[in-house]
Amino acid sequence: MAEIILLLVCEGETDIYIFQALSSHFSSPEKMLTVISLAPQLDATSSTYPSHGFSYVLKWCVANHRTIQMLIDFRGASTLFLQMDTDIARQVNSGCIDKGYSARHCCQEKLNEKLGVSEEPNRCHYILPTQNTETWILASHEQPELDGNLAIINNYELIDDTEKRLIALGCYPSRKGKSNKAGRKLDKKPATKYKEYGKQLTGNLALARQRCAELDRLCNFLAATI
Repeated sequence: MAEIILLLVCEGETDIYIFQALSSHFSSPEKMLTVISLAPQLDATSSTYPSHGFSYVLKWCVANHRTIQMLIDFRGASTLFLQMDTDIARQVNSGCIDKGYSARHCCQEKLNEKLGVSEEPNRCHYILPTQNTETWILASHEQPELDGNLAIINNYELIDDTEKRLIALGCYPSRKGKSNKAGRKLDKKPATKYKEYGKQLTGNLALARQRCAELDRLCNFLAATI
């Protein structure tokens, strides 16, 4: 069996498990897709991943902007995926948002700036879920989501309260937010529970892809590698 290595820089451990689930789904008896996280990196002593977040993704881009191709070649990899949730678009690129551009566009613009490029580097793909990778999990559930007018939502990338909707399904544990106004948030600890969430996603992937353009884009990249 041939192994195809996919490098990943992402916001955190939960995202790694989602990428691993998708790569496993697109693997075949002839070719196995293997995700290696460059950041965050697995701690060999504790077998855990350190906290990361969007700011670390941007810092990684600044620190490694001259060595992207070397890293890909050194690892014998096919592709490097750079993942960042777009719920922080205004925080990282408010001027772009104020001009009316989409959250994805503004996050892509910020990554380009940090890498010193005008477009994605060769063999590098930006994966920018709107609002976050939890949107993909929500989209994998058969139950349709409704907007404020009780109309069925077809484009899940328009949803901005993904965590609230997942909690409402009753099968995702939650915790209190840091303030009373924050309400309840998804309980993401331990992050390993996202291995099961990844199975939920891949188990109904066709539906989720229809609802999330960025997920479909990632799946097309994965399918092309095999």
